[in-house]
Formats: sequence, structure tokens, C-alpha cells
Amino acid sequence: KILLVYLPLYIHTFHSSTAAFTAMSNDKSVKLPPPPKDGISFNTLPWNLNLPDEHSYIHLTTTPDKGWTLEHYDPETDGGLLLDSHKHYSSTPLPLYPSTTSLNYGTTIWEGLACRRSPTSEKAIVFRPQKNYARFVNGAKAMCLPAPSYELFMRGLQLVLQENAGLIPPAPEVDPETGVPQGGAKLYIRPMLLGSGQQLGLHASPQISLLFFVSPTGSYFSGKTMGGLKLHLERRRCRAARGGTGNVKCCGNYAVTMRPLIDAQAKGFNDNLYLELDTYHNPPPGTSSRLMQAVLQELSAANIFLVLKTGEIVTPGLKRGTILPGVTRDTILTLASEFKDELRPIMMESIKVAGMGEEKKADDIEVTVSERDVTVGDLLNAAEVFVTGTAAEVVPVQSIGTSETPAEELDGEEEESFSVRFPHGETSAGPVTTKLLEMLREVLAEKRSSEATKDWLCDVYATPGDFRKGGSSS
Repeated sequence: KILLVYLPLYIHTFHSSTAAFTAMSNDKSVKLPPPPKDGISFNTLPWNLNLPDEHSYIHLTTTPDKGWTLEHYDPETDGGLLLDSHKHYSSTPLPLYPSTTSLNYGTTIWEGLACRRSPTSEKAIVFRPQKNYARFVNGAKAMCLPAPSYELFMRGLQLVLQENAGLIPPAPEVDPETGVPQGGAKLYIRPMLLGSGQQLGLHASPQISLLFFVSPTGSYFSGKTMGGLKLHLERRRCRAARGGTGNVKCCGNYAVTMRPLIDAQAKGFNDNLYLELDTYHNPPPGTSSRLMQAVLQELSAANIFLVLKTGEIVTPGLKRGTILPGVTRDTILTLASEFKDELRPIMMESIKVAGMGEEKKADDIEVTVSERDVTVGDLLNAAEVFVTGTAAEVVPVQSIGTSETPAEELDGEEEESFSVRFPHGETSAGPVTTKLLEMLREVLAEKRSSEATKDWLCDVYATPGDFRKGGSSS
């Protein structure tokens, strides 16, 4: 048959196996996701598991000796158990026993990714899954779990998204004045690897489960971002220590933050900012303030950035092994470095509002991007502070402070207090924070690119090989 490709409008045909549509234009065939399901108010969804009766998940198992083989997925034939492992979420729970390894010993790792519709092409796009896979492999090694191949991981992502494509929210609206896409809901994807075998002894699980599940969600800090976050500087409790698993996306890293988070929220804060507690308790000799020289880590589930009045955009470095290497963190570092000339006049604007640089011109300031030890004292020199994460994107911070510790917890020890309110963030995000968020959303919407970003966007309806390579252009 000859298709009428000269028509100015797309001709859509339904593709039953993946519920996809095919758009014909300019002699090219591009598969697009089906439209969002009717009757769902995507933009009002909270950050949570939503609509579980509407989705399916993927579940595969193996043993430590066998590992993940071509029986599970063969990229040459695009076949294997993976393609027949979809289960309905609500009606098919996992078969877990009281002695399941991950329930007893915490051997679970997971990743968080987001799928969005592009307002430019209407494609369903996943952002930088290659980085998530690298972190997944690192976590698998730490938890004594066999890591899946890159091909298995990526095909699992692709299949679970195609199976749940009707839950991908509508494309975000584009600001008519700036052309910048706005924020919006997303289809969140969580790959998991866990010890699902039965045992009592402390050793690697005799069975391993690989899962991929989804949920349409709103923003992690939804409803809290207009005035910026209020962060509590946590001096008593530790999120991670050197030699531990702070740089691994495992369940234990989040369990230890729950009680401190609840306590901070009860005091009116949105989240905790954690310290490298050894730098707080063991300051160099002659230090006048233990707290001011203490090194920052991150939030419960987000990395932190400072925009200093010197023109430096800085985030705590990874060398200590206590901070999760966030994908959005790496993205912001890359965008700030790639487009620092574009950021220069915006940085100058930020610094002027902060009370410095009134006589300077944009050419007088150099934007630098750094990963290093960041101290509490550095916060006093910040014009802007923001946090990053897959679910949060880029969120401004308006203030950081300590709270009073109950006397019975002090053990007679004196404790320093700290409080800072930043020049930007109280009523709206600062200029640099705003611009970096715009850059991120432009990349997500296929409206900004560079050599460094060329493989960041993976088209869910591309061929499996093209999906693995990244790059969403047809």
C-alpha cells in the first residue's frame, strides 16, 4: 500500500502490541505513545504510588550461580523470559516469606527514573537511563547481587513503559513568552534488585528478583517550592559515614532518614541537611567553631548546590563516598559547565541582589563550576541555594537553620546554633536557579542540546538498539 505521506497532518494508526501510534511525516515513520488515559487528573497527583489498579510490572528471578543469562533476555533475537514477565500490580503481589533475605538483611537496591512526553515531538522520553544503570551496577556489587546486563536493564525499562504508556502524563505546557516548558507530572519508573530467597544466615540470597514498576506522580516537593524550602541542619544524627553505603542507592540509606525527617517536619522544616559528622565532632586543632568548618552532605533524598557570591556554582564532592551520585546532580554540573557564558549575566544579577557587585559588569565575573568539600561556613557566602533530584528536578532553598536539642540528649555538651536566610528563595527562585531549571526542562523538551547532551534522551518507542544508544531524533 502507498501511504499518503504528503498530507500536512499526521496519520495515526494503532499498533496493538504496545498500544502505540505511528506518525507518518516527511517519509519517516515515528512511533508515538498512545494518548493519556481519560479520567485522570495527572497534574494533581501527589508524589506517591498512584492508581495501582491501572498498572503492570515486570518480575524476573535468578540464582547467584546462574546470574542473568540470554534465557532472561537475548538482545540478538529480542527474546527471552523478560518479554513474558508482565504482571498486574494490584492482583499479583510478590511471593515473599518471613525469611526473605531482603526483609531480614536489607539487600535491596533500586533506581528512580522519569518518563515524559516531549512537547516538541510528542515522543515518550526517558532521561539518562545510562547513568542509572551504572549506579545500579555499583549497588548490586555492594549488596552481593548479580547485576543484569545493560541490554536487559534497558529493555526492561522500555517494556514496562510501553505496557503502561497510557499512564504517561500529557506533555507540559510551554510558556508562550519564553518558550520554556513548564513543570508537570511524570511517569516514574523504579527498577529494583533484591534478595528474594529464604534464609536465616547472614549470606547472599539464594534467589534474586529483578523488578520494574511504575507510578504516575507529581513533584517530590509539590506545594513547597513557591517560597523555597526551609532546611534543618542536622547535627546529631548521621545519614552516612565514610566506608559505608552512602553512595549506594539501597533501601537502608533511606530508612535512617525517616525518623529525623519526621522530627524536622514537626518543627516546621521541609527536610534535613546532613553533615559529615566526623568533621563536626573532630575539628582540626585550633578551630574556633566546630560547626562552621563541618562538611555538608545532602538531604534525605536530594543533592544540594550553592551559588556563591564569587560566581562559583558548587556541590559537595563524591570523593568521601558518602553522597549519592545523583543523575540530576550530574546534569546540572554538566549544563552549568557547558553554558557558563550564558549564565554569566544571570550570575551577575544574582550577586547584585545579594548586596555585592553593584559596580561590576557581567564581563567582570567568571562563572566556575565545582565539586569539593562544602562547609557550613560556605552557606554564609551563598547568594542562592537549591537542591536537585529526579523527582524534585531543581528546587530553591530559602533558609537553613538548627533547632534546639533536648537537654537530655546533649550529655552536658555545648552545641552551636546556626541560621541563615538567603538573598534569593524566600518568595521565588533566584536567577541562576531559575535559569538552570529552564535549561534542564529545555533539554527534556528537545529544545536545547550540545555534544555533552546528545545521548541523554531515550525514545521509548525506538528500536531496542536505538533506545540503548540514546538520542531521541528520528
